[in-house]
Amino acid sequence: MVSFENLLAARPDEWGRAADTWAALARESEDAANGIFERGSAKVAENWTDQVGAEAGAKLDALANSYLTAAGTMHGVVSILYGLDDSIGPIRRSLESAVDYARRNGFTVDADGRVTAPAGSTAPPEALREADALIREALDSATRIDVEARTQLDELAAAVFNADRDWAVDHVQGNASRAQVELLAEALPTGQDPATVAAWWNALPPQDRAAFERAVPVELYDLPGLPEDVKRRLEGDDGYNRIEAVRWAQQNAFNRDIDIFDNNCANFVSYALSNAGLAPKLDDFGGAYQDGWSQGAQTGWDWLDARDYTHTPAWTVSDRQRDFFLDNGGSEIPLSGAQPGDVIYWEQAAPGGPIAEGGVHHAAVVTSVTPDGDVHYTQHTASRLDASLDGRLPTNEVVEGDQRVVIVRPRQSW
Repeated sequence: MVSFENLLAARPDEWGRAADTWAALARESEDAANGIFERGSAKVAENWTDQVGAEAGAKLDALANSYLTAAGTMHGVVSILYGLDDSIGPIRRSLESAVDYARRNGFTVDADGRVTAPAGSTAPPEALREADALIREALDSATRIDVEARTQLDELAAAVFNADRDWAVDHVQGNASRAQVELLAEALPTGQDPATVAAWWNALPPQDRAAFERAVPVELYDLPGLPEDVKRRLEGDDGYNRIEAVRWAQQNAFNRDIDIFDNNCANFVSYALSNAGLAPKLDDFGGAYQDGWSQGAQTGWDWLDARDYTHTPAWTVSDRQRDFFLDNGGSEIPLSGAQPGDVIYWEQAAPGGPIAEGGVHHAAVVTSVTPDGDVHYTQHTASRLDASLDGRLPTNEVVEGDQRVVIVRPRQSW
């Protein structure tokens, strides 16, 4: 149990500084890997073409991949340390606010955080209950975060012996990326009554409110007592409910029922937006057509539905989908302005990738933007939940070539 005294004395910014150091180490490992690939194995393949050269190139590739494996694990450490900083920081500030509220009402707060009213106190009983509830909530949240972070860091420590690059990026880092979002969700007063939630929200400084809105929008939205104007802002006004798009994506990250194509990334995005209320764009007779966005009539038989040509290209193909949204009311948003409910696309920025330069080959739903600026996304093919863009992009670029990440905010104009 995190004690009252320990939480007040916490220095979460130290975790943030440690995360900065680990992030720098990860970048150095990635730079080393790129250097080996570009100036080592690639040059060997060009200029040393016999069996000995092939063996030398393979050893250099293995060395470069070991650096990428280490970087993948380091990015996991970064996620957890930033998660600690960005969750414990607001909790400590909430605790300080609750203590100040108690003392302004004439209450006493002892060394264990217990709130009592002196004899003859004229303060309303609900003020005592509220102050005590806010302090208990802060300590309980800090304890849950402490346990989860310790568990994640132990798993990351055990992963240092892993030599599989894909395992490090997909599993080790993937778990830590999701845990970073969960740590922030643990900082919310989930389970508290509306009055306590309202008091908590009103006491938050603006930067903490904005951080929670971007990092854990669904969990925040579901809190009873959250002001209605905040809920409306989270929903957005783009023709679909951004909260429901994120909720559907997170709940269906590993649901394969909709995966009727070889690649279902754009299909998954379309389902998320459709379930959030974005209306299909149909022809004058209510049917699907090539320039629209529609799933069309479905039979429920996957083999037939994948071949019935009623899905428009914008529903199932990532580059056509990106173009459709931009041509029909949507807009491209700077990466720094990404919000949950936006759509993220990967555009081939250089030759050597899975498609021609300038083409879009992947799509996902933005489901969280954590306070460190990392965009977390949820996708299909392969299924990932709250994956880290900062953590995955360097390895993606080694495998697929340079990428231009494009954030699109759809807006219904039809």
